[in-house]
Amino acid sequence: MTPCLKIMKKHYFYSIPCFVLTCALAACSDDHKASSAKAGQDAAGLTPAASLDPLASVAPDLAAKRAERLGIASLFPKDMGMMAGVYDIPGIMKSVQNLNMVKTWSSCSSGEDADESIAIPGEDAPEPVQRKCSFSSPVIDAMIGLGPEWAPWLDSAQSSFTRMGLNQMKEILSVYKLFREVKDGNGDAGGAGAEVMGGQGAEMIVQWVELMDLRPSQAAAAPVMIAAKLTPEALAQAKASLKDANLPEDMELHGMVSLYEKTYNGLSCKVAEVDCKKVRAKLEEMLDEAKGRMEISRENMDRLKAALVRLDESRLYVAVSFVDDTLVGFITTNPEKQVRIASSPQDSMLSRPDFSMADARLQYPAYGLLFADKASVKGVLNMDLAYYKGMLTGLKEVMQTIGADWKITDPAPSMTALDSIKASMLGMYEKLARNATAVSYFSWQDQGVHVEACTYPLEFYKLDAPSAMSAVRPGSSTVLYSSCTVNPQMMDMGCSLCGNIAQIVWDYGNAYISNPKHDVSDQVRMAAPMIQMARPTIEELWKAYKTALSGLTGSGVFMMDMQGAPSPMLNNVPAPRFSAAYEVKNRAALGEAWQKVADAAKTVITLASQGKMAELPAPQSSVDGDVTTYDYQCPLGADLNPVVSISDTRWAISMPKAFGMEVLRESVKSPAQGAPLEFQLNLVPVRDALKNAAESSKELRNAVETLDVITSDVTGVHATGRKAADGRDVYHIHIISAAK
Repeated sequence: MTPCLKIMKKHYFYSIPCFVLTCALAACSDDHKASSAKAGQDAAGLTPAASLDPLASVAPDLAAKRAERLGIASLFPKDMGMMAGVYDIPGIMKSVQNLNMVKTWSSCSSGEDADESIAIPGEDAPEPVQRKCSFSSPVIDAMIGLGPEWAPWLDSAQSSFTRMGLNQMKEILSVYKLFREVKDGNGDAGGAGAEVMGGQGAEMIVQWVELMDLRPSQAAAAPVMIAAKLTPEALAQAKASLKDANLPEDMELHGMVSLYEKTYNGLSCKVAEVDCKKVRAKLEEMLDEAKGRMEISRENMDRLKAALVRLDESRLYVAVSFVDDTLVGFITTNPEKQVRIASSPQDSMLSRPDFSMADARLQYPAYGLLFADKASVKGVLNMDLAYYKGMLTGLKEVMQTIGADWKITDPAPSMTALDSIKASMLGMYEKLARNATAVSYFSWQDQGVHVEACTYPLEFYKLDAPSAMSAVRPGSSTVLYSSCTVNPQMMDMGCSLCGNIAQIVWDYGNAYISNPKHDVSDQVRMAAPMIQMARPTIEELWKAYKTALSGLTGSGVFMMDMQGAPSPMLNNVPAPRFSAAYEVKNRAALGEAWQKVADAAKTVITLASQGKMAELPAPQSSVDGDVTTYDYQCPLGADLNPVVSISDTRWAISMPKAFGMEVLRESVKSPAQGAPLEFQLNLVPVRDALKNAAESSKELRNAVETLDVITSDVTGVHATGRKAADGRDVYHIHIISAAK
């Protein structure tokens, strides 16, 4: 079970799975024709449900539609806990090779294009010669599923995960102590330190072995099931290999593993049965031989042998079969019950109502999916929670030891900051675990790659209604756009986290610099007192920032384009125009924050001007209706002059003023009926803006050539977030391909 646990530990529930990122560019090659869908149609369907019953089923016609599109996923029984897969692996590999970016910048090309040398033409550099590269895959589609027993196993193992987190910090502490002793010239430190570290490594091994449980399970699905749709050649080879498979008598596994053929639940299988008693005997023999070389205590050795005794009651089977052109495999402790496939789509994972796979988009080519039911998600979150409890507890001991070595005068502020970080982080995980739901990721191809994640409420953004600023909409020339409402609790937590980290860095950084034993440059030592003098000013600016945040609702919009006039300061590239506008909750708080900034800035201005100035000059102000704009008259020109504008309902920083006023006027209109969270990146206007000025600059020409290659494959990204009818968060990402 260990490898599967390591896979789950990668936080796949919080971010797009790695295979999606690989596929993302593949669909942007010219192998895929654009569909008839209109650009911008990114909202994918999600079957509404007030509450999801995992024992219920969706309508048979929907299950059949899912099965038609998702193929091998229909083989996995309905009660599997997790599954993940990728589709059309040969097509993805070919598409990646056919991307202009790969053809231009990689050291090889696909076989059919190998005689073409495609590269960005440099002024003096010769075109590179590409070598032939041939990539192929015997597997067309591949999928893995984990059975329902993983969730209770994760719950039962929480104390072990806590010890693992604690032991990792102990290992770090041991490494630090060893390094310190060696640096101090203690010749005996190496052996002692290695012994301590070896003991901690042994402790970790013991904990993993104690978590292992291979006793026969009564779950209705195998702990691990795989399915792989093979090419005809690979299928024939796999069948022939399995038919003739045997274990030579001189092979070390001979006697511990037996091979035979048997039929389970209608599946004719080749089975490898592991004799766990013989495995235990072999492991104990190896332990006895190695104990003289291992840094392991008698207590840990006894624990290890006691855990191995469970192997006497254990069973382990690997069964392989074929369903048409698909190889299916099972790792199981109870093959009679668990070696089975779904009898129909209605009996498979595809009939679950919490298996939300963008059903409105099933007509498009699928790239990949990941699903985990509520119990599995909650188990992984609780596993993380337990691990971080141990890690943060051990981190405190590490910091206390280092603080004592570095002669920190008062460690209390840093310890308090660490306690605050721990409480905040663990509290967040506890809340996520309480609100856990099933999680689905699905990706498909339609004018690029789409990825949709349906997950438990993350609460970073408010997704139940459009942002108050969403009336501001991007245009075809917009480079960067975002509209959202940040959860105020998340802003508070972020500010607290930044403040606590800053406290720790400040205390330990000063102690390190001040310690004469440490190798620190003279410049850094000279700067340290000045930084110390500036600390009160930095703290006041930080207070001003938090005060300003308290005056805003968290609802905001950002927009940037390249429609300004060509600027000599930017090599005649059109000046960028931007505006970051936010909804005002308390205008008085913003005034208070500005006064704090002005007061704190007096110290900075005095030092920077060497006493010639005592405070910032007053900005010029102008009034347009209910909007007051403050302008410091930047000497770079009107197009590169940022201004601040404020009214009773809006606050914005913009460049230039005219663009900011356009955004503010739009922002007070009724919110658009769009997604509560929206993000857009468009690379084409950047490329076009640079092209207009490229003739006068080699650097700009190189940048344009690079953007030409990128935008020949990918023109941008569009992402949205919304709340589903069942309360889950739905995030949608569209990586937009260039028109071919």
